[in-house]
Amino acid sequence: MDNGGSDRPYDQLVRDLEACVKDLEEGRLPLERAIERFKEGIELAKLAEKRLQDAEGQVNLLLTAESGAQAEQPFPAAAAEAPRGPRLSTSAPAARPGPAARPPAGSPPGSDDDVPF
Repeated sequence: MDNGGSDRPYDQLVRDLEACVKDLEEGRLPLERAIERFKEGIELAKLAEKRLQDAEGQVNLLLTAESGAQAEQPFPAAAAEAPRGPRLSTSAPAARPGPAARPPAGSPPGSDDDVPF
């Protein structure tokens, strides 16, 4: 990255980050280059997150009461459980935990019959 990406628009940062992820997921890079791409991806993610936080701050500033006094309102999140940061099209949805496994019927409490190894 030449100047840290500070003059790139947010959408370009996300596209560049997606390219880093794709390169790393393909697994064709030599170790040294993979580490370099990983570092680039981390920097892009940090910069994109900062841009999102700055935008959120601007929205909060624009939400003012009619009297001119600032009415600080939290930025409405799309989903309370959604992680913060760039939303990448290559990201898989988070897996939801399934029901807990139950020990076989008739097993005494505390037995290790349900341990898979």
